[in-house]
Parts: sequence; C-alpha cells; structure tokens
Amino acid sequence: MSDNPISGLFSGLDTSSIISKLIAIEKKPLYALQRKKTAYEKQISSYGDLLSKLSGLKDSLSFFQTNSSIPITALSSNPAMLSVNVSKEAAIGSYDIEIKQLASAHRIISSSGVQSETTSIFSGTGGFFSFKVGENGQVYEINLTDGMTLIDLRDEINGKNAGVRANIINTGLGENPYKLVLSSSITGAQKNIIITQDDTTFGGNYNNIQEPKNAIFKINGVELERNTNTISDAIEGLTLTLNKADLNYGTPNATNISVTVSQDIAIIRNKLNILVAQYNGFVSVAKTLSAKGQVLANDSTIDNIINALRKVTTNRYNDNILVNIGLTHDRSGVLQVNDSILSSELSKNPKEVMETLKSMAESFDSTLSSIINNLIPSKKDGLSESVKRVEKSMSSLDLRITKKEETLKKQFAKLEQTINIMQSRGDYLVQQLSKLSNRK
Repeated sequence: MSDNPISGLFSGLDTSSIISKLIAIEKKPLYALQRKKTAYEKQISSYGDLLSKLSGLKDSLSFFQTNSSIPITALSSNPAMLSVNVSKEAAIGSYDIEIKQLASAHRIISSSGVQSETTSIFSGTGGFFSFKVGENGQVYEINLTDGMTLIDLRDEINGKNAGVRANIINTGLGENPYKLVLSSSITGAQKNIIITQDDTTFGGNYNNIQEPKNAIFKINGVELERNTNTISDAIEGLTLTLNKADLNYGTPNATNISVTVSQDIAIIRNKLNILVAQYNGFVSVAKTLSAKGQVLANDSTIDNIINALRKVTTNRYNDNILVNIGLTHDRSGVLQVNDSILSSELSKNPKEVMETLKSMAESFDSTLSSIINNLIPSKKDGLSESVKRVEKSMSSLDLRITKKEETLKKQFAKLEQTINIMQSRGDYLVQQLSKLSNRK
C-alpha cells in the first residue's frame, strides 16, 4: 500500500489539499513558538545595543577618575621653532624663549678614500681600529684582519652599537672616491668622535663634516646651554624641544617665542559634554526600546537601570551636588551642562569641582560595572535559556507534526484502497445482475 496515492484517484477527494490544511492547523502552535523565539532574540540583541551604550558611558568616566585637579596645558607661540610638553608639576605662568643654536652631533669623514667598497683597507695581522665618543667615553675596539674591506669595517663599527653610525659615500672624485663617514648619535660639544687607533689605510686622518655643539638659548633673558635639544631640566614640569635656531638671535629682530602654561579648563568642559552625550544617548535608546509596543516594553529592568544611573547624578559628593557645578536634568530627564555655572565654579573652586567630579565618576563606574558585568549578562543569559527551551519545544512539536502528516497520508491511502475495492465489488455485482436479467 502506497503512503502517497494519487490524490482522490478513487474517491474523487483532493486528499493532498485536505492533508495540507490539517497540517497547517497543527502548525499554528509552531508558528507561535517561532514568534516567541524571534521576540526573545530581538530582546537579546536590544540588550547588546544597550550594553554597547553603557560601555561608551563607562569609558567617558576615565578622565574624571584619573584627574583630581584641572590638567595643565602649555602652548608655544612658534611650534616650528620650539615645541613643548607639560606635566602636572608645571607652574602656571609664561616664559620668553630665544634660540641661538641647536645641539648637533659630531660627523667626520676619512681624508683619503679607496677605489671601491670592496677594496682592502688592511693587510697583515695585529691591526686595530678603535674609537670612543667624548674624552671619557668607552673605547670600542675592532680587530683588523688581513684583506678586510671598507664594507667589513663599516659593518664591524655598526655592530658595536656604540652610538656611532658608519656609512660609505662615493664622492665621485678621483681614483679613490669611496670614503668612510662616522656619525655620532649623541649631541653635545663634549661628544666628539675620537679615533684612538687606526691601522687602516686611512691612518687616523679624518675631517669634520659637522662640529659637535651644545644648544644655546635664553629663558626670560637668561642664557642657558645644554648638550641636547630636548630639555627637561630648565623649567620644572616642562620639556622643551628646540627645533630651529634663530639667525637674528641677540639682535632687535630676534624671534621671541612665548610659552604659556595655564589650566586647561576647556578640556574639563569637553570631557563633561562627552559624558553627558553618552548618558543621554543611553537613556534615549533605552526609552525607545522599552516604549509601548517595542521590543523591551514592560521590561522593568530598563527602568531599574535608568533609575540607578539617575540616582548617581543626583547624589551628594563631598558635601556637594552636581547641580551646583552646572550638571542638571531637564523635565524629561535629559542631562545638561550649564557652561556658565561650570566655568564660574572652575574659576572659583577648581579643586572642589574636580574632587566632586572624581567622586561622581567613581560612583558612576561602580554602578555601571555592576550593570555591565552582572545585570545585563544575567538578563541575556536568561533570555538565551528561554530561546533554548522554545527551540526544544519547536523541535518536539515539529517531530510530532511530521508523524501526524505521515499518519494522515497512510489513512487516506487506506481510504482510497478501500474505495477501490468497494468500487470493484460493486462493478462485479452489477455485471452479475445484468447477466441474470439477460437470461430471463
């Protein structure tokens, strides 16, 4: 007996259509489960979006957590000639700076040359090439071997990592155009390259390409000298980098560079506006997702999170409230910065403002950490478990529907077979009755 008879072959019924409609009725609970699963998955995705927003808010707190005072900024009026970096030890004030000369490193070139880079510069045994940087510098010694070339010597010098770089240049002059150039990586007048022994064909004869020099500059009219162009010991808390000397130094046309050290109030305002934007961004998304008819409608978790965050912004910190320093809510719960109040308080009570913001940021961080690391993951885990249960129910129901469909197909096949048999017997009886009638 076939489980898939030609639909209604004997009965005239559209059995395939009948089975499809019956199975469609059976599948209605399956569709409901699918909708439930989709709803859970959308909630998981929505909590992922909220988690991202909360992480952004948490990141915006780091500045206030690590700064209990207004940061110091330093500006150079001519960064091309002088750049400056500042630390918190710097004192508020201004400095006039002039640059006479930059510190330079020593560079020398061999007086004589050789025919090519692979020309031998030493023959025999017992030869040495040794050098140092500065009178009190360490002596670096190279053992010369028979047939050593200019390239070999260069590589040996560079391999010492002694603060001297060796290069070969082709001057293009005469029969021996290849010369050895030694460059110190250390600036300062006392950091000259000294050849202590040279048994090569150069014989210790070298000419200066660049003299070693100290940096010479003035700060507020006082001339100073350093062996480097990066100076961190002239003004406490400031690191000066000399970039260019002034050709008019010491004349009425000299370039005076002004360095101004001040409190960076603008960065406080900027960082606070970023925090406020992150806070409002989260609240806006959270309210949209939990509105009537939306994915997280009637989810009390959202209200709990919003209330917890709002509480942080309305608490007292160091016997102060945020509204006193310009951080307020409007009627709809949107956080705002009153620039006028903030600027005034930063000018009058900078330490108190920064300590208040630091305490607020620490409280915010603690609350957010609990939400980000515990509350939302727990919520997502619960929803994931719900998805698994629904999927299990769907799998079980789908199996039951498949079996039901198979049963219906078999039942209708049996019906068709029964009708076929009955029709055959009916045809036989008709034939027999017809024969009896004909005999009469």
